[in-house]
Amino acid sequence: MSENNWDNIGRQIKDTVDDAIYYGDFTNLSRSIGNIINDTIDTVRGPAGGRHQGQSAQQRSVYQTDQNAGRRTSPVTSLYETRPRGRVSSILMCVFGSILTVVFGICFIVFLIVVLSGGVPALAGMIFFAVLTVLALVPAVRGRVRLGLLSRYRRYLRVIQHSLNIPIRELANCIGKSLEYTTRDLLKMIEMHWFFQAHVDEDQHYLILSDEAYQSYLSAKSDYTARERQAAEVQRQADEAKRKDDGLSPECRRLIEKGEEYIRHIHESNERIPGAEFSAKLDQMEHVVARIFDVVRAHPEVASDLDKLMSYYLPTTKKLLDTYQEMDRQPVAGENISSAKHEIEEAVDTLNVAFEKLLDSLFEDKAWDISSDISVLHTVLAQDGLKEDAFKK
Repeated sequence: MSENNWDNIGRQIKDTVDDAIYYGDFTNLSRSIGNIINDTIDTVRGPAGGRHQGQSAQQRSVYQTDQNAGRRTSPVTSLYETRPRGRVSSILMCVFGSILTVVFGICFIVFLIVVLSGGVPALAGMIFFAVLTVLALVPAVRGRVRLGLLSRYRRYLRVIQHSLNIPIRELANCIGKSLEYTTRDLLKMIEMHWFFQAHVDEDQHYLILSDEAYQSYLSAKSDYTARERQAAEVQRQADEAKRKDDGLSPECRRLIEKGEEYIRHIHESNERIPGAEFSAKLDQMEHVVARIFDVVRAHPEVASDLDKLMSYYLPTTKKLLDTYQEMDRQPVAGENISSAKHEIEEAVDTLNVAFEKLLDSLFEDKAWDISSDISVLHTVLAQDGLKEDAFKK
């Protein structure tokens, strides 16, 4: 066998082993190496080994289809880096940085002990090794971070496989991180050109691997938005026509429309904020506020009683719910965030009581009118001798 053939075998076996180590897939490693050796032997044998050579080629084809599907033959693999550089350098940075950090750290501690024992001249040495410890720690941390990024990237690729559109939620689940964390991860990988044409949609719901697929997504979203806008316009015109027939003044109509905006905001906030207990409070708030504006629609004369509600209470409610949502999106909830969220929940309880009292007060005049009507009715009945006491007499 010639030296070139041996070089060929060496290169092919090295590539096969590298692939298996990189992707963590050793299932066909032994068969692959055997195929490489058989191919080379059959080539050296010449025509006499033709039958075996054909069989080996067939086996190799099966291996390439089975082992490399989605990496070499799939068009999707041309859209991302299958083996990003930097793994070896990151390992070296992490290992040597960690070793030097430990060594310099020990020296720093020794000098620190000497300084604390009264050895003031050792102060310069302590500062020197403190600086070296920090400088050694930097590449150790950077190497560790880069290795973590590479590890997550390989896990992303296992989920992606042949797909052009991948929900970021699936990628987040595969690494056990939040949507926000995973999105930042993907944007960083795109910036590092591990994904050649990838985009994250503006809602941060999907990773789209190609420019063409992204343009199709934008076109479909534009069509959907246009249809939604058209449907909303039709509904608005229908609502406008209905309002023109309701006999309300323009001022009262504007007040009701503004109130409906606040009701929608409470409902949408409830949809986005998790937690059954807080959701029940927002359900109650939405119901009570909606009833208030139902009363205004039926009795426009009470609209003047809602000045404080429209100028202060509902805007404050909107601000509190927006702040709660912002805090709820934070990946780590510290003591300050938890305390603030608890205070907002208590404020919602207080607002619910206030809204219920306001709703009750809107019926005060009507209750008084009804009471007056009943009193007059009793008087007339008594005068006509139709009350029960009159019959007894």
